[in-house]
Amino acid sequence: MKILVDGDSCPVLDIIENFCQDNDITLQVYFDLNHDITLNYGEAIRVDQGQDNVDLILLEETEPGDLIVTQDYGLASLALGKGAYAINEDGLIYTEENIDALLAQRHIQAQKRRAKSGPRQALTRQRQQERTWRDDIDFHHALTRMVRKIQN
Repeated sequence: MKILVDGDSCPVLDIIENFCQDNDITLQVYFDLNHDITLNYGEAIRVDQGQDNVDLILLEETEPGDLIVTQDYGLASLALGKGAYAINEDGLIYTEENIDALLAQRHIQAQKRRAKSGPRQALTRQRQQERTWRDDIDFHHALTRMVRKIQN
């Protein structure tokens, strides 16, 4: 088992890196040319810029039993299809039971955004909540549970 991270804008990278080092788990972090990631443990893999390029290369390296950390529902769905596991930075565990609903919800939200944006109307972006220490603890607990499940 290895942990592969969609590293572009991943707020829990330090937690994942420390967890992998403490548990002797292979770590691969994928990111594009717009980001600069260095790790003390694991492998930082920079890929060419391009739509979904990081996702496609990460998925190419994914094997059954691996754990993917991503906020991208599409990537999570494809990883599940390869027999891998997936979790997001908030600790949401993607499963065969919830992925279709998440993808449908994403599609509906995209349609609403497109419908609202006319030629003169700018999209207003909702401000996301600031990440708290509690969010980090919740992620660490979910990560620990997932790794234990995979290893058993």
